[in-house]
Amino acid sequence: MSYPSAICHARRAGVHSVALSALAWAARSLVLVSPVLAWAQSGTAAAEPAASQTVTVIGEKMGRSARDSTTAVTVFTAEDLAARNRASVLDLVAEVPNVTIGEFGGVANIRGSNGAGPGFSSLAWRGATRARTATIVDGVSQIWTGGNLLGTGLWDVAQLEVLRGPQSTMQGRSAVGGAIVIKTQDPGFKPGAAVRLGLQQANGATLGQVAAMATGPLSDSLAYRLSADVSGGSSFVNYVDNNTSAGVDYSADPDRVQRADVKAKLLFSPPDNPALVSRLDLQHQKQTGPYLNQVNLGDSGEYRASTDLVNHRIGDTTMTTLVSNTSYQLGQGRSVDLLLSASKLDAGFTHNQTAPAATSTAAYFRSRTQQDSSGVELRLNLGRGHGGLRSLIGLSYFGDDMSLLAKAYSGAIRYSGDTKTAATSVFGEVEVPLGERLTLIAGGRLEHEAQDRSVTNGTASAAREESKTYALPRTALRFTLNPHTVLGLDLRRGYNPAGISMDTNSTNIYAYETEYVTALEASIQQRFNGGKGTWSANLFNNRFKDYQARNGTVIGNIDRATIRGLELAVASDIGSATRVYGNASVQTSRIDAFAATPAYVGNKLPYAAPRTLGAGVTQRLGSAWTLSANAKHVAAYFVDISNAAGTGQQARAGGYTLLDLSVSLDLNARTSLRAYVNNLADRYVINTYFQGTTTQDVLAPRTLGLQLDLRF
Repeated sequence: MSYPSAICHARRAGVHSVALSALAWAARSLVLVSPVLAWAQSGTAAAEPAASQTVTVIGEKMGRSARDSTTAVTVFTAEDLAARNRASVLDLVAEVPNVTIGEFGGVANIRGSNGAGPGFSSLAWRGATRARTATIVDGVSQIWTGGNLLGTGLWDVAQLEVLRGPQSTMQGRSAVGGAIVIKTQDPGFKPGAAVRLGLQQANGATLGQVAAMATGPLSDSLAYRLSADVSGGSSFVNYVDNNTSAGVDYSADPDRVQRADVKAKLLFSPPDNPALVSRLDLQHQKQTGPYLNQVNLGDSGEYRASTDLVNHRIGDTTMTTLVSNTSYQLGQGRSVDLLLSASKLDAGFTHNQTAPAATSTAAYFRSRTQQDSSGVELRLNLGRGHGGLRSLIGLSYFGDDMSLLAKAYSGAIRYSGDTKTAATSVFGEVEVPLGERLTLIAGGRLEHEAQDRSVTNGTASAAREESKTYALPRTALRFTLNPHTVLGLDLRRGYNPAGISMDTNSTNIYAYETEYVTALEASIQQRFNGGKGTWSANLFNNRFKDYQARNGTVIGNIDRATIRGLELAVASDIGSATRVYGNASVQTSRIDAFAATPAYVGNKLPYAAPRTLGAGVTQRLGSAWTLSANAKHVAAYFVDISNAAGTGQQARAGGYTLLDLSVSLDLNARTSLRAYVNNLADRYVINTYFQGTTTQDVLAPRTLGLQLDLRF
């Protein structure tokens, strides 16, 4: 993306005036945390931030540190991950301020933006919808298939980031609400290996884990890394297979869950050309068994799911991905980076439910999606040039071919569709110093997407071809008040594309339009305690145009909606053996205009929890023992735009507090043992209701676990 030279040669006096006025407004907006600011400043004197605290935000692609980012981001390093008893990405990101886990199958909702997008249950399949929260592993966005068909684990992960707010300018598709960016470990030229053995129990059901990693050199320029994470056992949901009225018994063991994630990597780094680094990854994931934590409506602690009542599904999904990452350093912070990827997804489930009103086997069906995707991204990072100017420009292409077929046991087609997508983008950013303290960040993404979509219910059919170019600008100001304090003001745009779909009754085919969001955010970050502590505050306002949402049995567009809120976070070492953190968020959401359903104007958006609170402490006892505790509170939220969804008018979910504890023992330099209990108080948590059925979704009850790590 090219930027007018006027940006680089703007009259500094005028720009300074506007920038300082905007930042002054931001500071006044954050006045409620000024006592903390004063305390933090008094405690830091003129000490420089500790170098060890510098973390690069991978998701911004600019080589920018967390301190210099005006994006609200929470970063978990490899050390952070090792200190936590989290098995999956969703378990971990639940700790982040203003992030909840809800919706169909369990997804991350960031800042009240429904992470699943408009796709709920089969609506995601019928409409080929996109998620609002992107999960990006080693530069490749994971395919959304309308449920947590493939869980993402944390074994052998180097860094995980949660970027809040729209990330469409850098990440493109499926990131209108935020992004979870994951970088796995690189191969190493020093031989090493690790093994993890884990066992956990919840509601009397046991789940085991075996994970292993090996790395080392194959030559002086080539290194390998092999990793595998395999788990299996029983779901904590007690499935009662009593669905015999239609004579279908498709699963002898509906509780059984199995997951596998295997990666093979090669790293090429020739000693005679240290500027060149290239990594080739082959990733294979497989998951079988139930993937929805749904129980009978009204269940209050038994975690019982009668398969003639619940929306029970047995999944069988595999995905294989080939990724090539090559970087060539041009000197002085400049580089050329090339990412190539190809993915093949085979996702399916067997549906086994006959609701009380059903009179045939129509509710018994099998659905399968096959999806082939490929991507290319080329980036030129120009580093810092004359006058401190820094820039990046990138080109990307993404192609996707998806076919879907759902058939009843009788052989009749319930729904079927084909979707071909091609997206070509140019994107980039430039940082322009406007003085010693003030920096202008300008950039964006210009994305052209062509989509050819057809859908049928076996009788009626429809097709839609759409080709559109989306302009996604971003402008930000960063003001470095002193070596410890940074203020930011950020304005950006995100989108989710239009499409065609079929209602959940398979009788009506219709179109839904493109969703846009304009996000304005003011932020402040500060280090204290000699660089060992940080605190931050983020004030945001997200304005949506044509917000895509489930409206009864169809996907509709809300003409205008707003989500605004405030997030606070603090973390610090206390002495040499104690680490504490705390965070809080408050937000409000509102449907401002909705021509299709005027009665919903003034309602709250789904999964926009009005408050979240989090706190945790880690305490080392001597050289071997470590104790940790963390808590998360999520206030009650609505699960549907009607604010009165579900059988029996079940309108609200959430409203819970969870407490987790763990203790770890370093037996020696190579061996550690960890015991943990999650949801210590055994709270019964409902995170959503399945609209119009007899089902509610739940989080896990009290979970006891034991984990042994061996390093060689």
